[in-house]
Amino acid sequence: MTGYPTSFPNRRAALLRIVATGVAATANLPVWAQPHSSRPIKVVVGSPPGALGDVIARLMAQKLGDALGQPSIVDNRAGASGGIAADYVAKAPGDGHTLLVAPDAVMVVNPFVFPKLPYDPTKDFRSVALLGKATLVLLVSPALNVKTLAEFVQMAKAKPKSINFGSGGPGHPSHMAMELVASRLGLQLTHVPYKGTSLALQGLMGGDVSAVIVSMAEAMPQVKAGNVLALATSGPAAKEVFPNLPELKESNPDLDISVWFGMFAPASTPPDAVLRLNNQINKALGQADVSRRLAEFGLTVTPGLPSVLDHLMNADRARFGPLVKALGITPN
Repeated sequence: MTGYPTSFPNRRAALLRIVATGVAATANLPVWAQPHSSRPIKVVVGSPPGALGDVIARLMAQKLGDALGQPSIVDNRAGASGGIAADYVAKAPGDGHTLLVAPDAVMVVNPFVFPKLPYDPTKDFRSVALLGKATLVLLVSPALNVKTLAEFVQMAKAKPKSINFGSGGPGHPSHMAMELVASRLGLQLTHVPYKGTSLALQGLMGGDVSAVIVSMAEAMPQVKAGNVLALATSGPAAKEVFPNLPELKESNPDLDISVWFGMFAPASTPPDAVLRLNNQINKALGQADVSRRLAEFGLTVTPGLPSVLDHLMNADRARFGPLVKALGITPN
């Protein structure tokens, strides 16, 4: 019995200390190592309830919670173009309990638009998984009197800056997509920012702007109703949904564009933990109910290793960074 207390009270106190130490150690274990942990998995998103980012976050939170046998919640932290949510996760412990669902703009465009971000996308996060890509559609008003992409390009070149386009705001994916089209096709267009793509689409139908690029899910109802005309598409489901329309990449290979969403963890999260989370996310993306639900919002699931998301972000930064600087885009 050498090394143990000789009296019963002392022995009991020692055992209680051992148990307490074990409980504390278990509480500090990462999420994937805690059997029946009561600590919730928190999936943070910079979108309000009901938005596409929120829908994705809730699906992923549910599937992760089910797979790991732990409670899971979605934490909506909207504002600052997704920066509030990103900053919160960047400063969270890397224990697998706090994850971020974010669109491309948060990790790619924001650093070039906002001079002083509270987070660094290249240093403060580890990529967990690319969740999905949304097909984009170039729409014009019937009043513009163009029927094809070629006619649109011809008109824009003949009358520089005469065609105005709406977007969801400065640096928004809808803004950057159209600016990239203009840059690669040699067009000069006039930007009219709105507070969200739904308002930009209303501006198009109301005749306040002549063109927009929005997601397929937003475009389809208005295209079917005849309120707008679709000229070209880009993204994973382009030919599937619009088989008779040209893809933007046919005009320029750098116009293979889409809006994507990814999942991220704090940079301090161990690589092996990221891979375990990636495995669970990919399993969820492979489930029919998940892919079907996301397809309703025009999102095509894209399971893959974290490196796939890293490669995509690097490629997008290389083309959008110089574009933001050249255009002098600012938050206001």
